[in-house]
Amino acid sequence: MARAVLAVMCLSICILAGCLWTKHEIEVKPMHVIVDVNVKIQQELQEKFKKTDEVSKEISDKEAEEALSKYLESQK
Repeated sequence: MARAVLAVMCLSICILAGCLWTKHEIEVKPMHVIVDVNVKIQQELQEKFKKTDEVSKEISDKEAEEALSKYLESQK
């Protein structure tokens, strides 16, 4: 019985000593944050040119070829 009490006391002292001698170090490092704005810019450009895209979709390939040929003839 005396050995059990002695063992419990030794174990308790070891646990308490371990708690008393712990050392916590907190290191504060500067953070480097990269904000990707490409998504925001892409959305704004899509909204801005939405009307232009709708108009350009209405033009058929044949009309585009005719307009190109007229432009090239006027450049000669």
